[in-house]
Amino acid sequence: MKYIVPKEKYDYGILLGGMIDIESSPENILFLKNNDRLLNTIELFSEKKIKKILISGASGSLTSKLKEAEILKKYLVKIGIPDSCILVENSSKNTYENAIYCEKILTQIHKNEVINCLIITSDYHLRRSLACFKKTNLHTDPYVKKPTIKHFDLEYLIVPQSSSLFDWKILLHEIVGYFTYKLLDYI
Repeated sequence: MKYIVPKEKYDYGILLGGMIDIESSPENILFLKNNDRLLNTIELFSEKKIKKILISGASGSLTSKLKEAEILKKYLVKIGIPDSCILVENSSKNTYENAIYCEKILTQIHKNEVINCLIITSDYHLRRSLACFKKTNLHTDPYVKKPTIKHFDLEYLIVPQSSSLFDWKILLHEIVGYFTYKLLDYI
């Protein structure tokens, strides 16, 4: 997927979770491969393309009590983003709940106003997340920033890469997730 340029300024950038390890704590954040979501959010906020940040996500784990959104908020405040510009939704366990809970929070704050939101996620997660948010009454646009130029490395073609296993895991997760959401009428 190519870089999607925001067409306007947005009231909220909705940062979808799923980027830190369940062993993380506010003092020791263990970022996963898809932390591009967080970096893109920081960049968009510093460029004033989003007025506020809504971080959505607890933990996708059934057993973890991790509140990812709270940990990420503490991190953003620590690096200088004002606390007043960050909202937290820390109940959702999946993308469908991200959409439902974000809509609930924003409509409580803004009642009958039109709220323009930018969904900030990773490229592989965009299709399913947008489908979930389309079921809400929020006005959303997608945002993904992915390099379009791939570096050619002969070693990468010859030597087996463990990252390929991660890529296959993500692909299968998204395919199963998308069709499961279809069956459950989430999208």
